[in-house]
Amino acid sequence: MNKNFRNMLIAFIGAFFLSLFSNTLSPFITTIKNTYGVSSTMIAVLPPTVYLASFAMSIIGAKLMAKLDLKKGLYFGFSFIIIASTIIIFAKSFYVLLIGYFFSGFAVGMGSLIATTIISLLPKQYQKFGLYNAFFGLGGILILPISKFFLKNGISFHYVYIIHIVTIIVFFLIATGLKDVSIHNQNSSENSHVSLSVLKNPLVLTMCLAIFFYVGAEISTTNWTGTFLEKYYSISKANVPNILLAFWILFTLGRAFGDKIIDKIGALRFLCISPIISILGIFIILSKSNSYFALVGVGIIGITISVIYPAIQGYIIQHVPSKDIPSASAVINIFNNCGATFLTYIIGFAAGIKITSVFIIQIIFYLYIILASAKYLKKTKTNEKAA
Repeated sequence: MNKNFRNMLIAFIGAFFLSLFSNTLSPFITTIKNTYGVSSTMIAVLPPTVYLASFAMSIIGAKLMAKLDLKKGLYFGFSFIIIASTIIIFAKSFYVLLIGYFFSGFAVGMGSLIATTIISLLPKQYQKFGLYNAFFGLGGILILPISKFFLKNGISFHYVYIIHIVTIIVFFLIATGLKDVSIHNQNSSENSHVSLSVLKNPLVLTMCLAIFFYVGAEISTTNWTGTFLEKYYSISKANVPNILLAFWILFTLGRAFGDKIIDKIGALRFLCISPIISILGIFIILSKSNSYFALVGVGIIGITISVIYPAIQGYIIQHVPSKDIPSASAVINIFNNCGATFLTYIIGFAAGIKITSVFIIQIIFYLYIILASAKYLKKTKTNEKAA
């Protein structure tokens, strides 16, 4: 097997297992609340604990990656899944459980940083960011029937984490095949390091802010669209999960084929067009005319936003000097986790005032992505004419 293809495949498998693990919490929130007898206020602490730990590790991990390099860093990051799962399985109190989920955030922060950096350092034809994110999305989809099986049969949610321990042990065996990919350039006399100073590059800063805003838009779509449909279209609570599952399937399919679309029309051109269509989908939802029409709007958003993140990610990685690729990969993950940690609550606060404001904020975020992409597209065309 071609070594670059093998390394790419290992990163994809890692993304799948990491997603399977990180998306386990959400379906069991109510079960955890009832099992440990905690209040709604206390149970609400769990998701932000994971986000905060992930954000912290994405910063710390940037420094650790330079010392451990990719293979050791991969084992280090994914070992937190085993640690977190073990704590969760044996947790007798909610506070011990909270520690377990804090460690799960470390796994997500470090694991995603290393896996995406592996993809970033491969030759361009193997930098399939869309497909990488599709594997991550697939894990999020498959955990739903798994969790439903456990809930339906009255099996304790703790046992799901035994599955995660087993999958990570299997992944560790697979990861032994990771070879000849490193943040240290063997052909250069420069010492490789990971530094946030890469943000001094205006392109990196501008497009990382696009990542930041995109993450806020994506998470708010999945968090609040169901509530909006219930309130304004009288769609039952029982049907909302099925609608969101359909959204995620379209979203993941979009990412699976996204690399081909980006290769064909270019990342910047795509980033100028796709958010416009997403905004159209939002207007369809806000029209409040017909429930079927609203579902079409949700579908449009699911497909069109799916490739925005991989397109921005790939554009940044492919437009920085090779020595700055690990640093660029690190700051992408930092801005990603920062958006997930902070914008989630800002948008949630806005939703508490008026739920339609969520979609207005999303439109503003998409407009930033359009303007930032148009700026560099114009520069590219100007440079091509000058050449």
